[in-house]
Amino acid sequence: MSVKEVYSCVHEISGYTPQNQRRSIEEYCNIVGDILTNPKFEEMKNYHHHKIISCHFHSVYVSYLTYKISEAAGCNVEKTVRAALLHDFYLYDWHITKHDTLHAWYHPKMAVLNTEKYVGHLNDKQKNMILSHMWPLHILPPKSREGMILTLVDKYCTNMDMLKKSGKFLPVYYEIERQVQSNADAQCNS
Repeated sequence: MSVKEVYSCVHEISGYTPQNQRRSIEEYCNIVGDILTNPKFEEMKNYHHHKIISCHFHSVYVSYLTYKISEAAGCNVEKTVRAALLHDFYLYDWHITKHDTLHAWYHPKMAVLNTEKYVGHLNDKQKNMILSHMWPLHILPPKSREGMILTLVDKYCTNMDMLKKSGKFLPVYYEIERQVQSNADAQCNS
């Protein structure tokens, strides 16, 4: 996949609507619905990530764009998207909670630990994706194409968050939330 094709996939976000993304939203929810309904993952709605953006919103935003690009690039979509959704699963407000190590170095390790504690096993590629997503700020580079996709998408979404332009994703985010809840309700009723 060329840089132009990656840019095209990411640039399309401004045109995403629940209507033109229906098939993608359904597939995405089938891949990550169990994570999105996990009570520990839902806690991320309480933590500010970038300005007024919640860690939950940012993680869904990053993982959905990663889904679109990894699908177009012929990657293992399921493993890639699950790691992308969990890349910031550190469960604290980094603006308030301070550690001996800078947040940029500390939080990827916490995301891996929390994932394995609350969600399940990660393979080595997924661990590297999460641990290296702060590259080049963090010195550990991605070792795979999937890791590089996550890293670049995270940078893009972070910039959109900081520029207050990630609101364009809100209709898709709300539809993902609705779809996941609908799927959970259907499972409870069956």
